[in-house]
Order: sequence, then C-alpha cells, then structure tokens
Amino acid sequence: MIKILTILIIMFPLNLFSQGFEGLITFNISHSNIDSSKKEFDIMPSKLDFYISGELARVDQHTNIGIQTTIIDTLSKKHTLLIDLMDKKFGIILENLKDTNDIEKIRYTNETATFLNVKCKKAIINNLNLSNNRTSISTVYYTKEISNSYNVNFKELQGFPLKFEIVSGNIISDYTIVDYINKKIDPKLFEINKNTLTYTMEDFKALMRQ
Repeated sequence: MIKILTILIIMFPLNLFSQGFEGLITFNISHSNIDSSKKEFDIMPSKLDFYISGELARVDQHTNIGIQTTIIDTLSKKHTLLIDLMDKKFGIILENLKDTNDIEKIRYTNETATFLNVKCKKAIINNLNLSNNRTSISTVYYTKEISNSYNVNFKELQGFPLKFEIVSGNIISDYTIVDYINKKIDPKLFEINKNTLTYTMEDFKALMRQ
C-alpha cells in the first residue's frame, strides 16, 4: 500500500501538467490614470505574450523601449527576469513576489463571459495595501482550463485570468486577451543563455550602484 501511494504522489505533478494547456496567449494592454490630467504611458507595456509548456512559462512584455522577458518554473516557483544592459545579459531572480503588505479578498460570481471561444467565470478581487491603506477593486474573468500555477498576478484565484485589471498606484492597466493558440512550444524558448549573469534583486541593485 505504501508503494502504491508513493507512485501516485510521484505521478500526480506529471499528470497535472501533461493534461493542461500548451501554447501562446496574447494580451493587449491599455492604461489609464485615476488622475485624468496625467496620460504619460510611454514606458508601460502595450502587449503581453504568455507562452506555456509543461511546468514552464515565458512572459514577454512589449514596450516602446523593448521587450522584458520573465522565465517561470512553476515546480521550483522560480521567476527569472532577463535584461540586456550595457552589452551584457543579466538574469535577476525574483523572490517573495507576493506583496506581504497586500490583502487579497476574492468574491466569485455566477456570471460568465466567453473570450476567443473560452468560457470564463467572473470574480471581483478587493485589495488592501497595508503600507498606504489604499483599497482597489479588480474585475477578473478566469478559466480553469489553465492551471493557476502560472498565474503571476492573483495567486489565490482559482484559475487563470484571461481578462483582468491591475491597479498600481494611480495607474489602472486593463489586460484583454486577443489570441489563444494551442500549439507545441519550442523548449528553447524557456532556456536562459549560458552567458547570462545571474543575480538576486538585492545583488543586482548593489551592482548598479557601483
């Protein structure tokens, strides 16, 4: 009996990813400011490509000054931000991504909507930032067809968001899915160049101050 349980425990994570979505999800991103007199969003991302395959994901954020890439390993819960700077390649290990100053409360509703033939449910997320005592509300449409282990914005959400809002300070960013493609993803897309210099965020900041 113990041997059977051991086999099941080993097989579970493999089945979790082998039965899930593999492909590319693309979002268009628009921004607005609570202060309507301020409309400078030149460096904000306008598009996001989300590649998923097995336990790995790659997020490419497109801005006017280039593409910012993050590689995600959902098994080790490791996020690596890739940056090209001064003709060098840097990899910054992002740790403790959950904001300990932020309290997230989710209210699930019975409302549904369909985006690119994917049926989603609606949730209302209330956030309280303890550092400034600010509250914000986000409307999220999510699917359970994709594991929430890839979800980088709403960790407690029971699914993967396909349309959502993120409130950061006075900026409201609206993410709308525009492409949802099931396809095999080249494993090389998740590889980190061997010449990449890897740092923690603290060490990278110290390096930039030198």
